[in-house]
Amino acid sequence: MEKGKKSYHLLDRYLGIPLTFLLGLIRNRWKKKPAVVKRIAIVNLFSIGDNVLMSAAIADLVKAHPRAELVAFTAKNNYQLVKLIPGFSHIIKLSITSPLQAIKEIRSQGRFDIVFDFGSWPRVSSLYTFFVRAQWKTGFRSPWQFRHYIYDQKITYSSSIHEVDNYRTLIKGFSHGAPQPPKINYTITTKIQSFVESAGKYCIIHPWPGGYKSHLKQWDNRRWTEMVQKIDKHFDHIVLTGAPGDMEKSLELQTLIKACHPGCKLINASGMFNLGETAYLLYKAAFIISIDTGISHISASFNKPMICLQGPASSVRWRPYSDRAVVINPDRGTYGYLSFGFEYYRAKEDCMKNISVDSVYQAFMRYPGLHLRQKQHSDYVQNME
Repeated sequence: MEKGKKSYHLLDRYLGIPLTFLLGLIRNRWKKKPAVVKRIAIVNLFSIGDNVLMSAAIADLVKAHPRAELVAFTAKNNYQLVKLIPGFSHIIKLSITSPLQAIKEIRSQGRFDIVFDFGSWPRVSSLYTFFVRAQWKTGFRSPWQFRHYIYDQKITYSSSIHEVDNYRTLIKGFSHGAPQPPKINYTITTKIQSFVESAGKYCIIHPWPGGYKSHLKQWDNRRWTEMVQKIDKHFDHIVLTGAPGDMEKSLELQTLIKACHPGCKLINASGMFNLGETAYLLYKAAFIISIDTGISHISASFNKPMICLQGPASSVRWRPYSDRAVVINPDRGTYGYLSFGFEYYRAKEDCMKNISVDSVYQAFMRYPGLHLRQKQHSDYVQNME
C-alpha cells in the first residue's frame, strides 16, 4: 500500500471519493469548535518523511496544550518512526488493508476534542478520520483530490509552500507562539554506541530511496563511487546506510567502491540497525550526503551538515527543513515535478543523471563557508533554473 503505487491510488480515488462524499452528507454539521482541548487525535498514515515534517506541528501542539493527551493513528510502515516523535501519549498502529479491524481499533479509543488529519491527498486517511469520535475534525481541502467532505474545518492545501508550513496552517487555530522545527528522538543501545565510537569522524552516504518508482530518485553507482573517492580523505570512515531491503544494492555499491578505491575506509551498515539506532547514527555523523528520502528529513531534524540530492520532488515543497542542508538539483532538464508524490506521469527523463559529481563535490568543499538563511529558498538550492 505504498503512497505512490498506481493501483492503490486508482482504488483510493475512484472508490474513496464517492465514499468520502457520502459520509460527508451524514456528518452532523452543527458541531462547535472546542473551547477546551484535553484529547487530540492525529491521523497520518503514509510516508516516513511526511511524519518527520509533521513532528514540527506536533511540537507546536504540545507547547500550546502541555496537559492534553495526544494520540497518533498511523500505519505499519510508519509506526517505528512515529514512536520517535516526542509528545505522543499513545500510538495506535492501524491495519490499513483490514478496514473493519482498523475502524474497530479507532472507535475503541474513545472520544477526542479534536482530530487533525495530516493527509494531503489520500481519501483513505479522510475515511478513517470520519470514524474517529471527535467533537471537531480538521483536514485539508486539496486541489482536485475531493477528500474534504467530512471535516468541520477545511484547510486549503497549498502546493507552493513547504509541507511544514502546510502542517502549521492545519493546526493554526490550536497553536500559538513561535513555531517549532521538526524534532525526532533517537535510540542509544550498546550496539550503536560501540559502532559510533569505533567509526570516529564519519560521513554517511545514503543512496537508496523507498517506495514506488524509487529508481527515479537514485544516483548512479559510479557517481557515488567517484564522490566517495573525492571525500574519503576528510573522514576516518565513510558509512553506507540503507534499509534491510537495500542490502543487496549496498553490497554491489560497496564492491564497486572497493574495486575503484581499494584504500577507502568504507563501512557497509545497511540493514544493521533499527530506525531509532539509525537516527542516533545520523545524529553523531560529521556529515551526511543523501538522496531525497526519509533519512534526509531525519538528518535535517538534527540540523546536521548535509547535502541532499533532489531530482523528481519539488525543492520548494520537500527540501530538508534545516538551515544547514544544501539541496542539489539537476542543472538542466525536467525535475521538481512531484508535489503530492505520485505525479510520475510528468517525468520526461531520468533527471538524476543531470546531477554531476562535480556539483556535489563543489557544494561539499564550499560547505564550511556557507551562510544559509531559512527564509531564503535560494540559499538552500544549488543549480536551480
